[in-house]
Amino acid sequence: MVPDSILDEVPTATARRTTGEIELDGVLDDVVWANATPVSGFIQREPVEGIPAEMDTEVRVMFDGTALYIGARMWDETPEAIAAQLVRRDERAQADYLEIYLDPNLDRRTGYVFQVSAANVQGDRYIFNDSEEDSNWNAVWESAVRRDDRGWTLEVRIPLSQIRYDPQAGPQTWGVNFARRRVSSNERSFFSLESRLQRGKVSQFGRLEGMEVPGSARRLEFRPYALSSLASGPAEEGDPFFSGTATDLQAGLDFRWGVTSNFTVDATVNPDFGQVEADPAVINLTAFESFFEEKRPFFVEDARVLDFGLSGRRNALYYSRRIGRAPHGGAPGDAEFEDVPLASKILGAAKVTGRTGGGLSVGALFALTDEEQGRGFFPEDQSVREFVVEPRSEYGVVRIQQDFRSGDTQVGGILAGARRELPGDGSFDWLASTAYSTGLDFEHTWDDRTWALNGFIAAGHIRGDSTAMIRVQRSSNHYYQRPDATWVTMDSTATAMTGTEWRLQFDKRGGQHWTWGIWTGQVTPALEVNDLGFSSNQEKLDAGARVTYREIEPGSVFRNYSMTFTTFHNWSHEALNEPLSLSSWGDAHKSGTVSLRWSSQFLNWWNLELNGGYRPPLYSYTQTRGGPVMVEPTGYSLTASVRTDSRRALSFGPRVTWGKEHNRVGGRLDSSLSVVWRPSARLELRLDPSYARSTSSAQYVTAADTLFYQPTFGKRYLFGELEREQFSLKTRFNVAFSTTLTLEAYAQALLSAGEYASYQQLEAARTYDFDVFERGTYGEDAAGDFCLDGRICKAPDGRQHVDFDGDGRADYDFSDRDFNFRSLRGNLVLRWEYRPGSTVFLVWQHRRSNQEDFGNFDFDRDLRALGTLEGDDLFMVKVNYWLGL
Repeated sequence: MVPDSILDEVPTATARRTTGEIELDGVLDDVVWANATPVSGFIQREPVEGIPAEMDTEVRVMFDGTALYIGARMWDETPEAIAAQLVRRDERAQADYLEIYLDPNLDRRTGYVFQVSAANVQGDRYIFNDSEEDSNWNAVWESAVRRDDRGWTLEVRIPLSQIRYDPQAGPQTWGVNFARRRVSSNERSFFSLESRLQRGKVSQFGRLEGMEVPGSARRLEFRPYALSSLASGPAEEGDPFFSGTATDLQAGLDFRWGVTSNFTVDATVNPDFGQVEADPAVINLTAFESFFEEKRPFFVEDARVLDFGLSGRRNALYYSRRIGRAPHGGAPGDAEFEDVPLASKILGAAKVTGRTGGGLSVGALFALTDEEQGRGFFPEDQSVREFVVEPRSEYGVVRIQQDFRSGDTQVGGILAGARRELPGDGSFDWLASTAYSTGLDFEHTWDDRTWALNGFIAAGHIRGDSTAMIRVQRSSNHYYQRPDATWVTMDSTATAMTGTEWRLQFDKRGGQHWTWGIWTGQVTPALEVNDLGFSSNQEKLDAGARVTYREIEPGSVFRNYSMTFTTFHNWSHEALNEPLSLSSWGDAHKSGTVSLRWSSQFLNWWNLELNGGYRPPLYSYTQTRGGPVMVEPTGYSLTASVRTDSRRALSFGPRVTWGKEHNRVGGRLDSSLSVVWRPSARLELRLDPSYARSTSSAQYVTAADTLFYQPTFGKRYLFGELEREQFSLKTRFNVAFSTTLTLEAYAQALLSAGEYASYQQLEAARTYDFDVFERGTYGEDAAGDFCLDGRICKAPDGRQHVDFDGDGRADYDFSDRDFNFRSLRGNLVLRWEYRPGSTVFLVWQHRRSNQEDFGNFDFDRDLRALGTLEGDDLFMVKVNYWLGL
């Protein structure tokens, strides 16, 4: 519990027990409201922090044995200006709203947000780590609003079964806050000021006294679903698996059980995620896998308690998209047609989340995916045979966090694991059979959380056949096979790998103007967590610093602004070969930047951001994809973006990024534009076109063993000067017929082309020098292939032939890398919440794409081609029913 010395410093509200019925109609005319004690006197956070709100707000709190009731009056002298945009539940809108913040455990770290707009659109979120929010948390609750000539009013009923609290005898004190937004003045005001000069939300709550709650609230929820689907698309002649259409029927169940008032079990059987928005199409020419956000409801709801981040924005020990992922395997090479599932079927999953009165947060998840089989048609004997594409797998993760010192100190841990039932025939021995990861983290704050020291240590351990360990050692996160490696060596007999990562950071988080942070860390070479987590980190020694100056008081030009200087640098462990030598550290400098960012808001509510970056010359350990280290030249970048007043019916945000390498021809120009148009309170259109053009002077192509080449340790590493152009258009169209009936459309068109203007060979390790091949004319005679008047030439079959030694004869060939990719994907979702918690989805998903090898970008040609492509369509009707007992 929080000491009284802290509670005495914050504003206080009082909850009263109801003495009669409350009719939830948005009008505060029920007699019982007269018995409630109102709170008012809200304080501005924006636009001018610390002054009284322009229009006051009055809030009352009551409760009974099953629910918490909130009644509020939002005074407004210009009620005609109250914004009431209709959107889907949980979507952001340009609307006046009131937010209700609750911290039932009074831990000053976790809490709930219930938001109601003037259009009675609901939103709810879970707050963790004091300042981070999870908008995927959902509860079933009720609200009603009413507008009149004095402003607007609302009534809210929040069942106690929807929140977790510590059952205690007698009155309790909870953390509480109320926040109001007025769109007309762009004002946010609070009952207990949430200052921009102090980090944290829950730690700045006021208190709510007098709460009396039952020892336990009955919490038992079922959400069964039924789904019918029809798939259609182009069929190939002779394909025995798809004739052009296919239908499917399935059912499943989501289940929630409130074991106690502060612990919940969620489970799902045969879940379906057909209503989830499609992943965007990407062209990935890097050595690392692409990251996609989790969108599946079961895995995003109440999931943030399982988070354990590593260094890097997206790296973590637990990445839920590993569960139910696309199969690792594929059809045998001699199959003419194949039928392979797009994802592994999740037989079932369950998670436990909760928090004790002593400040211990617990989260655990377990999931089981089925063995997936594909089918192939083999022309030699006209047979159809099955084959395994993904083994049966089990996943589990447990996360705990304990608060001390009223939440000012927190210590936590995690244990995660995955196990695969690999087939006995050895066909999947290239996958790890088991993978475990664990970690400990802490955060210690003081001086009202102005200062913070935090860090973590994590470890990963995988086991399997030696073929699996060889595959991991050769993967892009490790590259043990590098011929010039001095810190690691390939071990072809290994059947296990264990590695660690740690990080320590010291921050000044609060203050009138200056904040800053410094950090250091390490990733050891053998760390591998990608069986259940996500990490693109290679081995490194890490250090960095950040300094920010900010001004939140409006001036003559800016309403607020900030300027941030950031630098970070990574070194390979090879620097430790001679740790006292500066040249040793210089030769191991593998990544680093220096950047300066300006962020500001003008008095007219427009925003301007500028970001300049400098990258010193570095040594790349990945450019040759497992070959020797090579130089990465100096680079510069500049980004500028503008965003207009988002309250307007039409707003836009252009963004331009320019980048340049110090030598040769490398550079890029990226431009994008975000346009939002709201012609009415029910319609919203978002367009996000982008265009990018770049030239990479050294895009990796391949490595050749032909003709031993000593300067690069035998192999020859081929690169290309790649000229790329890409156009993308993301479109979102939302229609809200009511607060419970919405239509959402999403589409992404992508046109991308890459042309290799030249091909070249790295002349020597630890350089950025290349032997550029002159283009010649392909020829063929009895002695074989040759290039006339050049050292590289393209054959009629599209393969490039290279003459390494200049004797006129081709020594090596590879497929030409020029590409043109066209894609259109999207979905249309009609969502009707026909009763609280129960929903009908009508879904249409569409995909079409192809790839050719013209190389040059031609917008008209590629757009016309995209329009003529045959696509795949999926139509679904999904109904679920929420039953709360």
